[in-house]
Amino acid sequence: MNNSTNQLAAAGEENAYEISVIIPAFNAAQTISRAIESVRIQEMDSMEIIVVDDGSADDTYDIANGLILPGEVFNVLKMPKNSGVSAARNAGIRHAKGKFLAFLDADDIWLAGKLKQQVAAIKQDPLITLVSCNSKLISESGEHLKEGHVNRPPVEGDEAWKTLLIYNFLPTPTVLTYRHLVTQMGGFDETLAVGEDLDLWIRLAMLGKVRVLKDILINYYDSTDSLMKRHLWQTQSIVQPMLEKHLVKQHNKLSSSEVRHIRGTQSFQMGCNLFFAGAFLPSIPPFLKAAYFGIRPLKSAIYIPRALLMEGWSRFRKPK
Repeated sequence: MNNSTNQLAAAGEENAYEISVIIPAFNAAQTISRAIESVRIQEMDSMEIIVVDDGSADDTYDIANGLILPGEVFNVLKMPKNSGVSAARNAGIRHAKGKFLAFLDADDIWLAGKLKQQVAAIKQDPLITLVSCNSKLISESGEHLKEGHVNRPPVEGDEAWKTLLIYNFLPTPTVLTYRHLVTQMGGFDETLAVGEDLDLWIRLAMLGKVRVLKDILINYYDSTDSLMKRHLWQTQSIVQPMLEKHLVKQHNKLSSSEVRHIRGTQSFQMGCNLFFAGAFLPSIPPFLKAAYFGIRPLKSAIYIPRALLMEGWSRFRKPK
C-alpha cells in the first residue's frame, strides 16, 4: 500500500454531506466557471464542491476562488506542482466528507437533475457500487458529435466488469459512487498516465453491481489537446498491461472463451485506434493478435494490407 493509499484510507468515514463533487482543473481558466455553474443547477441540499488546481499556469485558482458564493461549501485546493489528474482527484478525495463522490472535469458540464437521479438510483439497491449515465460528446464549436452509448453500449449488473476489461463505457464525469469504497481501494492509481479511471471502475465493479441510467445527463467536450489524444501512443504500453493485470487476477472467474474474447477484442480495438490515428505500421501487430484470438479475423486480415498501403502512400507523399 503506497502513501497515497494510506492517506486516503485514513480519511475516515464521517459523512458531513451527501455528495462531494471533485473537480480537477489544470489551466482551466476558460471553462471552470461553466463547470461550476453546471454543479449549482443540481440543487442538492447537502453538497460540497472541491476544485483542485493541479499546478495551473493560468488564473484557474483565482477564478475558482472568485466563484465561491456565500453559504456554499466550496473549497479550492492548490497542488504544489502539476501532478496529473489522478493525484488531483485523490487530493480532493482526501478532503471530501460526502457519503457519495461525483467526478467532473473542468471542461465538461452536468445537465440538470444528474445528481438527484443518480443518488435515487444508487439507493435502490445496496449492492450497487457505482451509477453512471448516458452522455453527449460536443465539439469545440458546440456541435453535437455523438452519444456515449452508441459506440460503447453499457452493461449493468454484477458482471459489468467483464465488459470493462474490453472497453470503458463509464466516462469519468458520469460516475457517482461511495466515498468509503474509493478510500478503501486507495483511490485512483497515480502511476497510470491514462486509464486510471477505467482501473478504478473495474475495481469498484468487482465489488457489486453497476447501474447505468439511459438519460443523457452530461456534456463532455472534444478537444484537439484531450488527454487521450495526447497519450494515444502510450495507451498500448499503459492501458493494455493494466487490463491484462486485471484479466490475470480474475482468470479463475472467466472461461477460456471469455478470456480469448476479451484479449482479441482489446487487440482489434487497439488496432483500429492506431490505424485511424495514422499509425499504420503499429496497428498491424494488434490486428494480427485479434485474428489469432478469432475476433473479426477477416476484417483484421483486411486491415493489414490496408495499413501497409497507407504507410507506403504516406511515405510517398512526404516531401523529399
